[in-house]
Amino acid sequence: MTMPTLGLIEAFDRHGALLARAPITRWPVTVGRGLDCDLVLDDPFVAPTHLRIDRAADAPRTVQVEVLETRNGARLQRKHHGKGDRFDWPDGTPIDLGRTHIALRLADTAIVDEQPLPKFPWRTAGTTAVLMALVVAATLTSSWLEARDASQYVKSLPGSLLTLLAMVGVWSGLWAVANKVFGGQLQFWRHVRIACAAALAIDVVHLVAHLAAFAFSLESFSRFANVLMVLVLAGALYAHLAAMLPRRRVGLAWTVAAVVALGVPSWLGAQWLNNLRLSKSLYMSSLFPPSLRVAPAVPVEQFLQETESLRSRLERRLRDDGQAEDDE
Repeated sequence: MTMPTLGLIEAFDRHGALLARAPITRWPVTVGRGLDCDLVLDDPFVAPTHLRIDRAADAPRTVQVEVLETRNGARLQRKHHGKGDRFDWPDGTPIDLGRTHIALRLADTAIVDEQPLPKFPWRTAGTTAVLMALVVAATLTSSWLEARDASQYVKSLPGSLLTLLAMVGVWSGLWAVANKVFGGQLQFWRHVRIACAAALAIDVVHLVAHLAAFAFSLESFSRFANVLMVLVLAGALYAHLAAMLPRRRVGLAWTVAAVVALGVPSWLGAQWLNNLRLSKSLYMSSLFPPSLRVAPAVPVEQFLQETESLRSRLERRLRDDGQAEDDE
């Protein structure tokens, strides 16, 4: 007589690949490395008999899990359960055992409707093409502003475009390989989009910071524009890591934030020790049309006074450097 199937218990690796599957014909069900278990796992971090799974007699819709003789325990929704613990297993929620995830499908659970086959991602492809076009346009504009004449600009175009494509391709390719190793999927074009968005964001931050410095006479914006760009790079790094390890988003966010919180003050401190200032930039290096100027013009007398004070500080700095060299 064929026993009715009460459910199905499955095991997956960290990439989502199916490792083992066992039909449930009776309760309770055991999970572990032992051959006498109903679901046998080939995971060195799983005990011979790791879990016992049962359905409560007074509440047939409730699945209960008991953690048996194991040192590593089990994890459900980021909560760890050790040896001897009992807990309810919500339908559709995976349990982590060692390096393995197990899932439960009950026979009396409604099956979702059939999904249509995926179509070509025109929207994603269009977004990628637009981002690449914007990055190319930004690169060509920058080359045009730096070129002395039209012939030099035309000669520099092939090299600039090849360098840009090589940088984006290599950077995205390395992240795609890491994504394949740790996440099971390549996702090359996703990393291309992240890289292009980061490059455009850096250009926008650089432009806005220097424009604000010019328009409002706030030199700090231009001096510390690199700090803002570091924040953009940190966001791009988090996006790459989150694409590779989507289940670790919270931990990755805290890690990147901690690196920025420690790295930026350390970098500024090193600048101060080496140059006695927090930035290498001594003055605004970007000029814009005068019509964008918002701050009032500085009177000539005030400008000369500030220049004279700057001159005295520079002369004092030169004397100190000369005395230091004589002492050596």
